[in-house]
This record gives sequence, structure tokens and C-alpha cells, in this order.
Amino acid sequence: MEGGYAVAASAGPSTAAPDQRQLAGRVAAANTKNSKLSMDGGYAAASAGPCIRRPSSRPASASARTSLRHRIPGDKTDYESISGTGASLQIRSQRIVRPLGVAKPQAAIQKANSLPQMTAVKSNVRRGRIRWNMGPCQHNVWHSAMEKLGLGAEFCTLRQWRGFQCGSSRVVVKMNADYCHDKHQLAKVLREHNEVAKYLPETYLSVEEFVRNAERQDDLWFLKISDVDYGCGVRPFHGPKTVVELQELVSNAQTEAMETLSALRQAKGCKPRCVGEELVIQRAVPNISSDGYKRDLRVYVCCLPQSPHTAFVYRRFGVRRAPKPLDASDSQASQCTHYGHITPAGSADDWPEYTVVFPRLCEAIGCIMENFRHRLEPNCTVLFGMDFICNEQQHPFLLEINHVPRLCYDDHGVQAFTEGMAMDFLRLIVLPEFGSQSEETLWTGV
Repeated sequence: MEGGYAVAASAGPSTAAPDQRQLAGRVAAANTKNSKLSMDGGYAAASAGPCIRRPSSRPASASARTSLRHRIPGDKTDYESISGTGASLQIRSQRIVRPLGVAKPQAAIQKANSLPQMTAVKSNVRRGRIRWNMGPCQHNVWHSAMEKLGLGAEFCTLRQWRGFQCGSSRVVVKMNADYCHDKHQLAKVLREHNEVAKYLPETYLSVEEFVRNAERQDDLWFLKISDVDYGCGVRPFHGPKTVVELQELVSNAQTEAMETLSALRQAKGCKPRCVGEELVIQRAVPNISSDGYKRDLRVYVCCLPQSPHTAFVYRRFGVRRAPKPLDASDSQASQCTHYGHITPAGSADDWPEYTVVFPRLCEAIGCIMENFRHRLEPNCTVLFGMDFICNEQQHPFLLEINHVPRLCYDDHGVQAFTEGMAMDFLRLIVLPEFGSQSEETLWTGV
């Protein structure tokens, strides 16, 4: 059985209950196909009859994660052993919990089993086989991460879910969080809360609102199409501009976003999709480094599947530099960092401002995730790529949240950084749900 033990009871005279007679028919049918049923990742019954596994419906134990021996979700799993057929059918159940892939001593098995004439037999099955699907854009990174961790993993082609599964235990990773991925919806939610709004650049949700309310319109602004990534649909501009001029800018941005996004998604094996009509207009955050390049930060964020969905920030983040230095033209190559150079930073040795900026990032992300807590689905986790930019005082401002962040890069150093993050995600979020022991990672709770 997956992640546990099963036992076989010797046949003996007894009177089968009506529900046992129904089970007897199922067992008899199974015996005609195979006299011995093995179950992935655990123990199978002796030749007296096959085993049937029935997961318990009790909620997970709150202390499961902090224990050195993590329980499989469900707190404890009930296992039924069945032997015999017809009126001689016997059903016995016991509850045993063990870490994934760790054999329990025979003495402990006998002690846990209080029924007479019961034995445990280890089947020849693969250890902890994990089925997974994280979508085509991230496939190579997760495949490499699981190989490096020595996990027996099998790619699942089903598209109904994204995440990881071992037996009946599943960790679902939500990749359609439009409440934060859509820039318009994100700004609408965050600017309603004063404690979070301070981490948002000055933002307007329509052309009309910008023309009516924005001050110092001759500053540098960014018009962004709401629901696209990869720097598509972003137009830097200096005001003031009329409604007609801004609407023309919106039309050009939508056309460019549709063409670029379609080509990118096709190259990555993703389905094409339409571009929305909503937008945001945000004031540029002054950010001029000593070498004249604009920089922002890619920060990875996740949460535990169980309520209250404790959030974690990865202690290494990417410092992204624009492809070209800032100039008077305010071109996309000098203002957008998506296709520039990335430097993984985990200390002041990597980036001098790290020790000042990282605690402030944690504070900002804690406030942001607190406002999303009620929107997170039960028994699901997320892996966000949050983009921040810091002003001259090193105060972080949230630019956007990617619910399917980019993990695959041509640069070997950057690729090693994202694979390391993926391995730590598996250690922190996924493997403990399958009964593995906890390990130290670079994730920090906020």
C-alpha cells in the first residue's frame, strides 16, 4: 500500500455481514485475475487474499508538519485486510503510520497488530512513486529537481490538475490565481488596504481616471495591459496626454501584446489566448543604479497547503538588470528588465543592498499574502514569482505577481538557482505531505 503497511488475516469461520458479502464478491473477482494484489510503495497481503485500502476521512493532524515523523494527510490511514470468501470472509483493520520509504521493524509491526495469526509481508514494489504535472513551461526544471533529489517520479499527462501525487495523497499547485495575476484586479484589491497600498506604486485603473486625477503627469509613467506577462503590452510614456492619445497608446500596446504573447506561448508549447481590455497606469519608481541600469527583483513565494496557509519567501532572489542603460528615449529595452541579465542574490556578497532589502521584502510579502489568505483554496498551495522595484531609500514596491513564474533559463547560473528553489519547494511543501521527514531549506516564513 502507498506509504503504509497492510496485514493478512487467516481464514476462519464467521458470519459475514451484508456489506461484507458485497466486498466478498469484489474480492473474489480480484482473485480470479490475480491471487495476490501488490500495492505501490508499501506492503501487500500474504497469499490468503488481497488487501483493500480505505483512506480515513478525518482531517489532518495540526502537529503533523512539526513532527519528525510526518503523517500522511488524513492523520492516520485505516487499512483493511481481507481473507477468505463468502461466509468465511474476515475483515480486520489497523492503523499504522510511518515515514515514506522507511521500513518499520518487524517487532513494531507485531506489537501494533493486536489480532491473532496476523503477519506482514513486504511486496516487491517501487518506493514512493510520485506522479506529477507542473505544466509545459516549467517541466524541465521540476524533472531535473526530482532527479537530483533521487525521487522516483512519473510525469502525468492529465491536465485536470497541477501538482504532485503519491498514492491517494495529492499536493495541488494552483496556477490560475487571476485575483493576483491580473494587474488590474491586483491593484484594485491592494489599494483598498492602507497597510498594503504603501507597497504599490501610484496606480490608476483606467485612462479616464488617470487624466482626471493624476498629478505631475509630465513624469514618467507606464501603461500596462492587465493580463499579460513577459513584459508584453507595456508602454512607457511622458504626459500630459489626452484621453484620445492614451486610447491610441492602449490599442498599440494590445496589438503588440497579442503578437508577442502568441509567439512566446507557441514556442513554449502553451495554448494561445486572447488579451484582455483592462489596464493599469503606474508612476515610474525612481531607480537609477551607479552603472546607469534599471534593476528590479524577482522573488519566489509559496504557502503551506493547510489553513492558515503560512507564507514563505525564498531567501535567494533574482536581481534583474534591463538590457540597455537608461536614456532620454525611455525605450522598452532600457525600462523593462524581463530580457536583461539576472544575478541570483542570497547575501551582501551577491548584491550589496541584500541585507537591507530582504527583511523589507519579507515584511511587504507578509502583508500582501495576508490579504490573499481568504482567497487561497483549501488543501492547495501556490508558487508565485513576485516582481518588486526599490526606490532610492530601498523601499520595495510591488510591480506584479506571476502565478506561473518563469523557471527555465539559458544561463546555467540562473538555471541552477531556479532548480535549487524547486528542490527546496519539494522538501518544504510536497514531500512532508507524503510522509517524508522535514529538512532545512532556504524558505523563510513570513
